[in-house]
Amino acid sequence: MNTKKALSMTSKNTKIDALFINGLTHDGRGVGHFEGKAIFVDGAVPDDTVSANIIKHHDSFDDAVCLNIETPSPDRTTPFCPVYDTCGGCQLQHLSLDAQRHWKNKNFITQLTQAVEAQHSQEEAPIIGEGQHYRRRVRLSLVISKKDKVARLGFKQKSSTEVVDIEHCPILTESLNQTIQANKPALLETASRALKEISLVEADQGVFGLPNTPTSTQPTYTLNTQPPLTLSFPETGFIQVNQALNEKMVTQALNWLDLQPSHNVLDLFCGVGNFTLPMAQQTQKVVGIEGEQNLVDTANHNAQNNQLDNVTFYKGDLFDEITPKPWFKKQRYDRILLDPGRQGAFNACKQLGKLKAQIIVYVSCNAATLIRDIKELEKQGYRLSKAGMIDMFPHTTHTEVMVQLTRTHKALKKPKSRSIFKM
Repeated sequence: MNTKKALSMTSKNTKIDALFINGLTHDGRGVGHFEGKAIFVDGAVPDDTVSANIIKHHDSFDDAVCLNIETPSPDRTTPFCPVYDTCGGCQLQHLSLDAQRHWKNKNFITQLTQAVEAQHSQEEAPIIGEGQHYRRRVRLSLVISKKDKVARLGFKQKSSTEVVDIEHCPILTESLNQTIQANKPALLETASRALKEISLVEADQGVFGLPNTPTSTQPTYTLNTQPPLTLSFPETGFIQVNQALNEKMVTQALNWLDLQPSHNVLDLFCGVGNFTLPMAQQTQKVVGIEGEQNLVDTANHNAQNNQLDNVTFYKGDLFDEITPKPWFKKQRYDRILLDPGRQGAFNACKQLGKLKAQIIVYVSCNAATLIRDIKELEKQGYRLSKAGMIDMFPHTTHTEVMVQLTRTHKALKKPKSRSIFKM
């Protein structure tokens, strides 16, 4: 596209007119180019034409803010949340849901293709779901503002410690919204200048986490496998926030593992058994490893409660030496699943080749650490064979991704391929 760009400079900034936006960064900024340099524009989306003000210069790119949208993108939308402009919870409501998913997936696949051997890989269609009322866990901030002395319950503002007061969040499940509305007056009365965090979660039995509301009931969630599984979890512990997408993710992971009844499977970073128990329904034996004893105890309870006696859980520090562990030493596994946190699983991946599993499925919320770990697995004879994005967090810049790696018995020694995925 040929556009005439006008450039004006002051001692503090640079203004660019008629800047065409042709990409999106991982953190939700539009990407344009001026005189051969990438310009990351806060508030712009792909196919916008904008005027922008550069606020910081870097060697290979510049940071800018959008001053005016000269020609809006056909994918630009009106945010559905009344506090979107100030709230820091969502970053992409001004971009259509289809376009969000396109760019999240494109950025992930591009990163992956440029970094690892992808010659024989298959790009899978993104897993998607509803764009609103999907989030079953929320962390609210409660504080009396130091600026105006007003008590507020809500979310942190963008780039600020101030709190945006909310009455209803269209991202949260209706049960969470109803609970917040019903308890907000009482919660505001307990506010102080010291910031408090209130974590609420919707479980099968209702909403848990309200202060001063003790309960003897263990929260559970259901996985609609065959037969369905009921999993207990600690009230303050981790579960996937998007229930519908979690079920689709588990289904895809099991399909990519290509499980057989005779298989022995290893599940690393297993939590309360979100993947472990569904795998145990289909295979001979599953071993789950988790670093926190309370999660191991809960996972064991879940196995017993669901009458699965072919699964064993161990407490194990997966960031420490793992080769001497009884679940690793002299063991063989047909399949391995990893689902670490943002820090990834680099230490574990350095050793996994010794187990000689034919297929590894890796689920990640951080593409950078995933790619780092794939490179380590390549050294042990694994190749990327499938990859896909899971839109677990619509309207935010966050995403979940999944890859399948297959053992080829030959370590990668030559430079990585730059070939694109097969469609």
